[in-house]
Amino acid sequence: MWALMVVAAFAVYGILVIAWQLWGWLVKNHEQGKSVYFIIVTENAERDIEMVLRRIHHKCLSIEYPTYVCLVDAGSTDLTVAIAERMARKGLPLDILRAQTLDEALTIAGGYGESAGSIRCIYQVKRDEGLTTIVR
Repeated sequence: MWALMVVAAFAVYGILVIAWQLWGWLVKNHEQGKSVYFIIVTENAERDIEMVLRRIHHKCLSIEYPTYVCLVDAGSTDLTVAIAERMARKGLPLDILRAQTLDEALTIAGGYGESAGSIRCIYQVKRDEGLTTIVR
């Protein structure tokens, strides 16, 4: 009788251990699929782009998920892209994409980083208009 109870107790214990390990594996793999994308659509934003990129980079350092930053330029005629390229050369992880028009840039931004489990923040920076949140 006692032997049967001991075997049953070990069986229940084994099932609980397996369930606990399976739960931990599921949680870990679910969180690994998450990523955070900061997408900045710019148009002649040379005055503000460096500050915006520095703030976003600082924010990325405090996020526990993988983070990606992408600048989509809508045909700027000022130094916006040059400033962003300089910051990328200095170590800021940044993808720079170019578009001809604002509509094209917004379309590109809307599809960037679109995957299951991703969190996307799309911002627009235009001359004399500052930072505008498009999607959060």
